[in-house]
Amino acid sequence: MNESTFDIVLRNGTVIDGTGTPSRPGDVAVSRGRIAAVGRVTGRGKVEVDCRGLFIAPGFIDIHSHSDFTIFREPRAVNYVAQGVTLIVSGNCGTSGAPLDPEDPETAALLTTHDLREVVTWSTFVEYMEALDRLPKAVNVATLVGFGNVRAVVMGYGASRPSRADLEAMKGHVREAMEAGAFGLSTGLIYVPQVFAGFEEVLEVAKAAGDYGGLYATHLRNESERLIDAVIEAVRVGQASGLRVQISHHKVAGRRNWGLVRTALELEEYYRRLGVEVTCDVYPYTAGATGLSALFPSWTQRRGREGFLRLLQDPEARERIKADLSRPSPDWENLLYNGGFEGVVFSHSKVFPEYLGLSLAEVARRRAKDPLEVVLELVAEDFDAGVIIHSMSDDDMRYVLRHRLSMVADDGSVVRPGEGCPHPRAYGAFTRVLATYARDEGLLTLEEAVHKMTGLPAWKLGLEDRGLVRAGVKADLAVFDLWRLGSASEFGDPHHLAEGMVHVLVNGDFVVRDGRPTGEMPGEVVRRPGTWNGGCRDGL
Repeated sequence: MNESTFDIVLRNGTVIDGTGTPSRPGDVAVSRGRIAAVGRVTGRGKVEVDCRGLFIAPGFIDIHSHSDFTIFREPRAVNYVAQGVTLIVSGNCGTSGAPLDPEDPETAALLTTHDLREVVTWSTFVEYMEALDRLPKAVNVATLVGFGNVRAVVMGYGASRPSRADLEAMKGHVREAMEAGAFGLSTGLIYVPQVFAGFEEVLEVAKAAGDYGGLYATHLRNESERLIDAVIEAVRVGQASGLRVQISHHKVAGRRNWGLVRTALELEEYYRRLGVEVTCDVYPYTAGATGLSALFPSWTQRRGREGFLRLLQDPEARERIKADLSRPSPDWENLLYNGGFEGVVFSHSKVFPEYLGLSLAEVARRRAKDPLEVVLELVAEDFDAGVIIHSMSDDDMRYVLRHRLSMVADDGSVVRPGEGCPHPRAYGAFTRVLATYARDEGLLTLEEAVHKMTGLPAWKLGLEDRGLVRAGVKADLAVFDLWRLGSASEFGDPHHLAEGMVHVLVNGDFVVRDGRPTGEMPGEVVRRPGTWNGGCRDGL
């Protein structure tokens, strides 16, 4: 290549290539959105950037994001690019941007609560992907199709069993999504309406995705008492459908269950020896986040939102709910019991903004009432409130993070700076792994940590042109000062951008330059390799 043809040359850095192999000094040249050369680059670039003292890594891939809708509200995605994230995979936990029926009362209420009514201009998965294509955005976006979406569109949010016609309709939606470029099927088997689906129903729908390959990414049916049973169920779905299993945000909740995740990972290694591809992702915190309504027994939501709210007006039903919330159950996962009233903290509420950052115990003390009674009052007044649940073991989290089968994810979303009190993982999951668990504690080598954010998720997704620093691949790059990496984002005070990320490139354009977001929007929609897009086949 002629010396004048490089667009950008990153000089004098230390290259971590994403494979997990040791880093090495070198330069990286970029042209036409791709990496043109790595090593000792003799040619000149139109833009020359001195990276002395900095590490040059592939842009990070967040394999578990929930940005299906929020990317339309905040396409600059500053909380992600400030961490070096260049590709987000949404559609997790059984909830995706499509298919959906915006006029369905349950869906309409959810969209209204989260200020999304004007954002959503689609109903089918194809229309959703087209809307993503048209959207200028700072990051690359990929997606799964959510089992919850396809079940809700076909059957609503109730607990009825599907007919053969229902199953065929659900499979039709999955096929449409896979042909449009979805990377696989996701489930969230503790959430309505997915919680009402048995193994055979999940498997039958998963087979439609299995015809195309891809992932079965699952928020397990239980992450506490019945974790092992839930892992076996996930593996069985993968075995019988032909999908590659990805266990989402792998953990175990509730002090009484701490340590079980080690058994789960041993079981996953066992199944790998039998030919089942199973891996997982993990975020580097001991608290999760969900909706307030997810704390309640599944039987209370068999008739949807309105039926649930009517139940709360029945004295006998209220007493049964309170009794169920007071103990673990073999039939559903009691998230409230796992965290306790002190461990469940308000993160989002339009009705009760004064409670953001407060635990249920603190709210109960303010109201001078029994905490169980207060929980019922709160959900009746704000069904869509969000909560953070502190229920996990730091030792377990470290064990999963260190394990060879795990990838780093955040389980967060694109956020609007200053809005609500979200989990700090949305601002700091990736830099936290690098700064705390690689640099400061040595739980991982820097190369191992980067591999879990880049080459490993790219391999899981089947992407050959991202996740590596190698000639010919897309120029998604994260250039950071290891000794300045960090984040002030914390529980109760989350809205702080990560620090230490000096330059970030997406498809060869700077989205962060000299530590500041540039406002450029070079992001693309990334489709499953082999799917058609505008007359060409992605990934080939």
